[in-house]
Amino acid sequence: MRAKRIADVAEAWTVVVTVPNGETVAAGNWPDLIEARTWARETNQARLARVRGVLPLVWASGLIAELERGMWQ
Repeated sequence: MRAKRIADVAEAWTVVVTVPNGETVAAGNWPDLIEARTWARETNQARLARVRGVLPLVWASGLIAELERGMWQ
């Protein structure tokens, strides 16, 4: 069985940013990766916050189930 990437089972996407006071937060969630990347790019270009990455969001129970099945070993 070919291992999936966690991104393959993502329910949504979030953007991780560092705001001007230095705090790093996950901001928003988008069901579509392209929408999340667009928001990240626009935020970065406007210099409102520094984008650190766009990360997949998965249900905790779904992640545990996949880990227990040995999906990402």
